[in-house]
Amino acid sequence: MVPLYFVSNEAYSGKSSICIALGKILIKRGLRVGYMKPAGTLPARIKGITVDEDAQYIKEVLEIKDELGDISPIVLTRNYYREGLRDEDFSKNFLNIIEKSYQKIRQSKDIVLLEGAKNIENGLFLGISSKEICARLKAKAILIMKYSSEIVDTVLLAKEYMGECLGGIIINWIPQNQTEYINDLILPYFAKKEITVFGCIYLDKTLSSVTIKEIADLIEGKIISAKNKVDELITSFMIGAMSEEQALSYFRKQADKAVITGGDRADVQLAALETDTKCLILTGNFQPPTVVTSRAEELGVPIVLVPFDTLTTMEKINEIMGRVRFHEFTKIDKIIEVVSSHINIDLLINLSK
Repeated sequence: MVPLYFVSNEAYSGKSSICIALGKILIKRGLRVGYMKPAGTLPARIKGITVDEDAQYIKEVLEIKDELGDISPIVLTRNYYREGLRDEDFSKNFLNIIEKSYQKIRQSKDIVLLEGAKNIENGLFLGISSKEICARLKAKAILIMKYSSEIVDTVLLAKEYMGECLGGIIINWIPQNQTEYINDLILPYFAKKEITVFGCIYLDKTLSSVTIKEIADLIEGKIISAKNKVDELITSFMIGAMSEEQALSYFRKQADKAVITGGDRADVQLAALETDTKCLILTGNFQPPTVVTSRAEELGVPIVLVPFDTLTTMEKINEIMGRVRFHEFTKIDKIIEVVSSHINIDLLINLSK
């Protein structure tokens, strides 16, 4: 059995969500699936040990019985970086620890899915980059690439770095208007270069969305209305900084949105509530008047108060949207559907044999 190591050239490229979807699909096919994140980058304390947050979540979703300490044997905390820089011998046993955990996990499994760190070179100075882990575990790396105009150069660079460890690529987050370019030029070019493409995943409205609760948590917001609606998904954001007359026609252009506006702009807030708005984000920590909160409660629209100004709030939201998470079951169901439709599962299984 050859483990499949899902890696990427940058953080938040879709490794975790693809591992979850693929794991679910393979389990449904009757395969015994193992999962492991050899070098974690999201430290969390669970039952007295430091583990990777995503690894712990995926263990639960895939109902994996292996010990969390083996699923997430090395977690790159700030202390690890400091000690590694001070003492070159600090990490000399890391690969041995990872291999020992892998040997436990692979027992009685038909396939093992490994998830990489933030990018393929992460952990290089500690001797546990993706290339080094692949070589030790005799794994095949599947490079998950977020689409960009530089995708060809980036893939060729990764191929040169990973060498024989690279099993192929998955292209993720492709804009719909790039379909012809991908099919007519990119895929034939990769075929000529003998780079296997396991699938192409296009941007999806559900997968690029974020829940109101997640927004509130990440921008330090306080929800003051319609608290039973915080699991609604937001697909777009609009800033309200115009007159009431302009606001109404402007807000009608976008559905399923969150409107960001000053907490003292009751006129804009009421205009937003008369259109297809799922959430009001009010900046400056201003408490809105009763007429606004009452109308929002009546319509089931959560209001989120944030302590920042509008510009800072939007900057924080842009950061969130660049790293949307998959910890919503609506998204899990959707990514399973997408992976089933757009990734060659049989080709991945054959690579693991």
